[in-house]
Amino acid sequence: MKLIEEIEEEQIIKKLCRAVTFAKSSIVCPSCFMKIAQVVKTCPRCQFSGAVAIQRYPFPAPMMVRFMDDKDIFDSRARQAISNRLTQLEERFPQVRICFCALELPEHVDLREFGYWLFNASPVEDSVEAGKRPWTILLLLDHVLGRVSVTSGYAIEPFVRDDQWVNCLRIDREYFFKRDYREAGLRFIAGAEKILREGANRAELKMSGQMKRKKRMRSRKEKKA
Repeated sequence: MKLIEEIEEEQIIKKLCRAVTFAKSSIVCPSCFMKIAQVVKTCPRCQFSGAVAIQRYPFPAPMMVRFMDDKDIFDSRARQAISNRLTQLEERFPQVRICFCALELPEHVDLREFGYWLFNASPVEDSVEAGKRPWTILLLLDHVLGRVSVTSGYAIEPFVRDDQWVNCLRIDREYFFKRDYREAGLRFIAGAEKILREGANRAELKMSGQMKRKKRMRSRKEKKA
């Protein structure tokens, strides 16, 4: 009999079409950066949780859309180029959605914590959004202080290593600093696609090994019979 956690993980994996899956890795607390082996409601080290985040940011969150950018930090040229590139990404990973949020935050506000709050507090008003949210990747840009962070949904997070996002943003950093948000956005999407592809490849190898082991076990049982 399978555990509930195993069943839920299988259901998440099966939602990726074209047999594309991700290899599972650790989750990282957005507050203390502790690595956690599985999804939990509260960080066992610092006690950070969704409830704590809501208390720290007691105001309405915006709707989760492709560009959350009231000041047009991403201009029309940047938005068009990024949208075209996202269309290409969606051909490989149809369930995955990437959103960009540009805003100004006080220096003392932790960008990763805020991204976690925004991701979870943003309204889910229908079944379409409810289906998209677990597969969403949110890039949060503090365009005044030049800070950038990434928050991903629970369907993606367990299958992507946190250091991969850090490396991706480190590579793109100079374009964010130069305020070349078109190039920065395009490079981030390319980096995200590479991360997702690597996760898919790792999982395919893992599944292939599991299938081979099961085949050998069946063969042994048949010989004994």
